[in-house]
Amino acid sequence: MTSAIGDDNDRNRYRLEHTLVRSDGLGEWGRVIEDVLSGSASQYLLIDARTEQSELTRLCREGDWQYDAVLSLKSALDYLDINAEDVPVKTDMKRWFRLFATLRNKTRAHGATQFSKAGKAAEYLESSLRSFYQNFSLFRRPWAYLHRNYSGKYRVSNITQAGTQFEHLKKDATVSLPNGIYIYFDKPRLVSLLQSNAELQDFYFANGSLTNKCFELISYFTDDKIDGDGSAYKIPPGTLPPSETEGYGELMVKGNCFSNVPDLIADYIPRPKLEDELQKLLIDDRRPIITLVGRGGIGKTSLSLKVIQSIYKTDRYEAIVWLSARDVDLQSSGPKPVRPLVLSIEDMSKFYSRLVLSPEIVKGKGFDARSYFEKQLQKSEIGSTLFVFDNFETTQNPIEMFNWIDSFIRLPNKALITTRLRDFKGDYPIEVLGMESAEARALIMQTSNQLNIQHLLTGEYIDDLISRSAGHPYVIKILLGEVAKARQLVNIERIVASSDEILVALFERTYASLTPCSQRAFMTLSAWNSIVPRLALEAVLLKSTDEASEVEKGIESLLQFSMAEIHISATDRQEYIGLPLVASVFGKKKLNVSPFKTAVLVDVETLQMLGTTQQDGIQLGLEKQLKRFIGNISRKIDAGELFENYAPILEIICRRYIPGWLLLAKWHMETNKTEGYEKAKDEVRRFLENNPTGDEATEAWKLLGLACHLTNDSLGEIHAFVERAQISSVPFNDISNTANRLNRLLHEGRLGMDRDEKRQLAQRIAIVLQRRRNEASADDFSRMAWLSIHLEQRDKAKEYAQTGLQLDPDNFHCSNLITRIDSGLI
Repeated sequence: MTSAIGDDNDRNRYRLEHTLVRSDGLGEWGRVIEDVLSGSASQYLLIDARTEQSELTRLCREGDWQYDAVLSLKSALDYLDINAEDVPVKTDMKRWFRLFATLRNKTRAHGATQFSKAGKAAEYLESSLRSFYQNFSLFRRPWAYLHRNYSGKYRVSNITQAGTQFEHLKKDATVSLPNGIYIYFDKPRLVSLLQSNAELQDFYFANGSLTNKCFELISYFTDDKIDGDGSAYKIPPGTLPPSETEGYGELMVKGNCFSNVPDLIADYIPRPKLEDELQKLLIDDRRPIITLVGRGGIGKTSLSLKVIQSIYKTDRYEAIVWLSARDVDLQSSGPKPVRPLVLSIEDMSKFYSRLVLSPEIVKGKGFDARSYFEKQLQKSEIGSTLFVFDNFETTQNPIEMFNWIDSFIRLPNKALITTRLRDFKGDYPIEVLGMESAEARALIMQTSNQLNIQHLLTGEYIDDLISRSAGHPYVIKILLGEVAKARQLVNIERIVASSDEILVALFERTYASLTPCSQRAFMTLSAWNSIVPRLALEAVLLKSTDEASEVEKGIESLLQFSMAEIHISATDRQEYIGLPLVASVFGKKKLNVSPFKTAVLVDVETLQMLGTTQQDGIQLGLEKQLKRFIGNISRKIDAGELFENYAPILEIICRRYIPGWLLLAKWHMETNKTEGYEKAKDEVRRFLENNPTGDEATEAWKLLGLACHLTNDSLGEIHAFVERAQISSVPFNDISNTANRLNRLLHEGRLGMDRDEKRQLAQRIAIVLQRRRNEASADDFSRMAWLSIHLEQRDKAKEYAQTGLQLDPDNFHCSNLITRIDSGLI
C-alpha cells in the first residue's frame, strides 16, 4: 500500500519507507498502514488504490469478510488469554493490524501456552488469514518481478496469474525501471521493501537493523536474511528546503510583464550566442515549445533566467510563469537535495491557479484546477504567456507531461522546457554544451577572484582546466574550489593541443610510412569519433584481418608517432585509444579515398555497439561499455543474427579482460534456457580460474551456484556456495543460508557423494561458521548444530544448540534439537 502513495513535495512515501526500514516491531508497521489509509499520506494515495483503501477502512458488519477476519483474530487472542481491544458491532480492517501486532508482541513474551489453547487459537488465526488473503483486492492485482536484460527488455516473472499488464515490457526496451518486485496500479509500482530475484526463489521483507550501508531483510519461508541498500534512506524525512531557483509564489511586475520568475544568479557569465538564439526563438510566433537540453549544471536554468530578463523589456508576453521541478541544487559545496515545487500535472495546475486566482475561487466548490490550467495554456486570460518548465526530467512522467503540454499549448502562448533528458519529439531543441573558451575564461577569472586564488593560476593551467572540463561551468567551479582548498594547483590531466598546421604536416609526413594495418586502425578511429578500448579495437581488427601480430604493431606505431593518444582508466587500468580532433579530421579525408573504406565502416559499426566514450567518461571503466556491447548483440540476435558472428570478438576481449566472462555469463543466464545456463557455468568457471578476489569472487561463486541450481546440479550448486563462504567479506547470513541448504541436501541424500566427500563439505562450512560464531543468532547455532550431527559430532551439536538457547531461550530449532539428541532420535 505504501507503494501506492504518489510523489509529492513532502516525500510522504519516502517518509513511510524511512520509518519501516528502521522499524523493529510490527506496531510501527501498523501505524504506517494507518497513515497510508487515513493519515496525512492518504491524500496522495493513487486513485487506482482507492478500492483497497475502502476495503480496509469501511465499517463492516457480521458476514462481511473484513468483520469475520477481525473477529477470528480476536478469538485467537481470547484463546491465548491475551487482553486486546473488543470488536464492536461494526469494525474496519485497521483494527485487524492492531490486533495482529498485539498477537505478535504478547506471544513472544507470554510464557508457556497450553497446547489445547494454542491449537484452537491457531485455527482462528488461520481462518482470519485466509479470509484476508482470499478477499483483499490487493492480492488479486498483477504482481511480478521485473529484471532488465542487457537488451533493454525485461524478464517478467509473474508472481500472480492475473492480467497481462507487464507483458509489453518483454518487448519494450525504452522503459527504464530498476530490478525488483512490482505491483500494477495505474502503472508498475516498485515495492521497495520487498525483495526477490527473477527466479522467485524466495521473498525477503524489511526487518529493521538499518546502518549507513545496509538494512536487514528476512525470509519468513526459510529464515534466511539478506542485506538491503541502506544508503537509499540516508536523507532525513520531512520537508526539504526549497530550491534557490524555485521562483516566487506570486506574480509581480517585471518590466512589461507579470512574473514569478526567480532573480538572475548574481555571478552569471554571459553566453551571447546561446542567449541570442534562445531570445529569438522565444519572441517569434512560430514554435510553441522550445527545449533547452544539456547535462546537469551546464547552465540551462541560468541561461533561461538571463534571457527572460531581456524579454521583460519587450511586448511579446503579458506574463511569464515559472514552474520548477528541481530536486537538487548544484552548489559549490556539492549537490544538495531540495523540495521540488511541482511534480505532476495536478501540482502545476494548482500552483498556477493560486498564482492568478483568488483563494475563494480556488477553494470554491466544483473548481477544477487542471481543467482551468488546460484552458489557460490554450488562451490565457492574462494575455500572451510564456510557461517555463524547469528541470523537466524530474517530473513524475516527463513523456506523458510533454504530450499533455503539446496537446494544449497554443500560440501566442509558448512553453520553454529545461531538461537533461529529451525522450520526446515535437519541440524545437537547443543543445546547451560547454562554455566557449572566452566564456570559460571569464568564469575562471570571476570564480578565482571570489576564492582569492587568482595568483595561483597559470595560463597553462587555465588552458588545461578548460580542456579537461570541456567548458562545463559547474565542473570548472568545483575544480577551482579544490584549488582553493589545497591552496595549490591540483593535478589535472593535460590534453596536448598544438597548431593545426603543424599537426597536419606531421600526419602527412608519417602517414605514408605506416603499415596498411596501422593505416586501417587510424582510419577506423577517425571514422568513429570516440575514445575506444584498446583491446576492443584489437579484437575487431583481428576478426576482420586475422593478423594478430600486425594489429598489435600497427596500434603501437600510431602511439609512437603521436598519431593517436592513449588514456588509462583509473577504474580498471584499461587502455583507451583516441585521436585528437585535427587528426580525426585528417583521417576522415584519407578514409574517403581509401580502398579500405567499406571494410573500415563494417568494423566501425561493430565498435559503435560499444557506445560512445569521451575522455571524461573512461573512469567508468570497460565494464559499462562491454555491458552495452552485449546488450546490442542481444538486440541483433533478436533481429535474426547469429551469436557466432560476435563470439570471436567476445572471446578475444574476455581472454584479456577477465571480468568480461562474468558479464557474458550474466547475459546467458538471462536467456532463461538450459543451454544458456550451461554456457554461463562454463563462463563463470573461466572467470574463477583467474583467482579473483573480493566482491567479484563473491558475486561469481553466487552466480555459479544459481546456474547449477537451475540445471539441477545440486553438487555444483553447494560446492559453489561453500567456496563462496570462504571469502571473508561474505555476509554471515549468506554463510548460514549455505549451511541450511547443505543440511537439507545431506538429509535428503541428493549430493551423490561418498561419505568422506560429504564430511569434507560439511567440515569446510562448519569451520567458517565456528570462526565467526560471534555473529551468529540462535537460528544460526541450530544450523551449526545440524552440521555437527552430519559430522557425527553430537556433543558439539548439543553445545551449539545450548549456546543458541542462551541467546534465545524460546528458540524452537535449538530446543527441538536438544530434545532429539537426548532422546536418542539422532
